[in-house]
Amino acid sequence: MNGWDPATILLLLLATVCAALAHVFWGRRWLQIPIFWLAACLGCLLAYGLQIRIPLSLPAPAGVPILEAVLLAWFLLIIASRLRV
Repeated sequence: MNGWDPATILLLLLATVCAALAHVFWGRRWLQIPIFWLAACLGCLLAYGLQIRIPLSLPAPAGVPILEAVLLAWFLLIIASRLRV
């Protein structure tokens, strides 16, 4: 079976939800949606790729540190929201 890896699907889902919420909070133009999505993807991928872990015993489904990925995604989304695009 040539399906996608569960970690890939989870990372894309997290990034999409974070980007959509960021656009609801701060979005003004349609052009910001792909920028927010890329920022959220970058944050999730950095947390997953660098295996950033907060010293708590939280579950990591498919090896994805959920809390860390969401926090890093929101950090980059805040930075992206301050850009004048």
